[in-house]
Amino acid sequence: MPLPVSVAVDPEGKYLYFAESGSDRVRRIELATGIIGHVAGIGETCYSGDGGPAAEAGLYLPLGVAFDSKGDLYICDSGCNRIRRVEMKSGRIDTVAGTGEFGFNGDGPAREVNLTYPSAVAFDSRDRLFIVDAQAHRIRMYDPETARITSIAGTWSKEDDDRDSPLIAKNLVVLSGDAIGIDFSDDHGWLRPECAPSGVDMRVYLDDGKPAPDVRFHDPVAVAIDANDDVYVADKGSNRIRKIDMQTGVVTTVAGACFYGYDGDGKPATQAMLNAPEAVVFDPAGHMYISDAMNHRVRRVEQGTGIISTIAGTGESGYKDSGAMGGCGMAKFVKAVDKDAIKHGDGRVAVEAVVNSPAGLALDPQGFLYICERGENKIRRLKLY
Repeated sequence: MPLPVSVAVDPEGKYLYFAESGSDRVRRIELATGIIGHVAGIGETCYSGDGGPAAEAGLYLPLGVAFDSKGDLYICDSGCNRIRRVEMKSGRIDTVAGTGEFGFNGDGPAREVNLTYPSAVAFDSRDRLFIVDAQAHRIRMYDPETARITSIAGTWSKEDDDRDSPLIAKNLVVLSGDAIGIDFSDDHGWLRPECAPSGVDMRVYLDDGKPAPDVRFHDPVAVAIDANDDVYVADKGSNRIRKIDMQTGVVTTVAGACFYGYDGDGKPATQAMLNAPEAVVFDPAGHMYISDAMNHRVRRVEQGTGIISTIAGTGESGYKDSGAMGGCGMAKFVKAVDKDAIKHGDGRVAVEAVVNSPAGLALDPQGFLYICERGENKIRRLKLY
């Protein structure tokens, strides 16, 4: 299971679907039996197969999966700069958005709009699809009734590109031999400048209260919709979860303090540090769950109080010499077999178990939270209620 990054439960709660980015496939697990099956992708890095069976189509770095209310599956085919749809009754795959080219070219008919390495998708109650157009630094909305895409949040300019130019390989995925992840503990600015108040000037991203089209997302990677159809964005680069109020159009921060790190729980989420958050999801009570990837924790923000806590993970990556894996610095391989590996702890209380670089999250109707543990090529689950 190379590099599972995103998970979604089908509307009937029977199957868990996941994007397996390391093999360019989407697969599913029958929850009642644990049997795994193939859904889309041929295991080759390519774009092919529209109009035919999804299982015979080529995908290129699938990073997100989501279901609409009809039960059709949408795939964020990031490397192809497209959103693909699998009609589940027939198994047919088609492109619904994106030209295959990258570079922002405005809004309009979905098949004529460029997407730039989109990284995540999510639906609201009206079946509108929200797309994290990651390297365009925007959140886009696809309306299936009009087949058009509009930008609802985010702005980016050449000045932003110039400032951001050292921040290369932000979403680097490494898959080679026995390597199962990336360790960023040896920081020195090889991939990013130092993420410290004395290093990168993050003031340009401290833009709460602005209209959504005027807000800058540093490195958006995930999106979720709450019960009010408000949109939440995991901005990995600024270590925050941002909320787009769909009534007012205003953006605020709901978790994170911009600079990366871990400074404890039991405080307002807006005063707590996150480290490269990669996913967000809500339970029926409105509690928010965050994959705090490089803190190796899953965090919960309580509805009503806004207090943050850890529900899974010890903060360790599972490798004694890896230190605090951060979203900044030089990549090196983490080996699958390591004499210094720490037991990850299946069957333990969740806060005593190691959770290495959690990514995608999903909840099923029985109250299980599914966690893509990308750093270990696993999907794990935790009973919440």
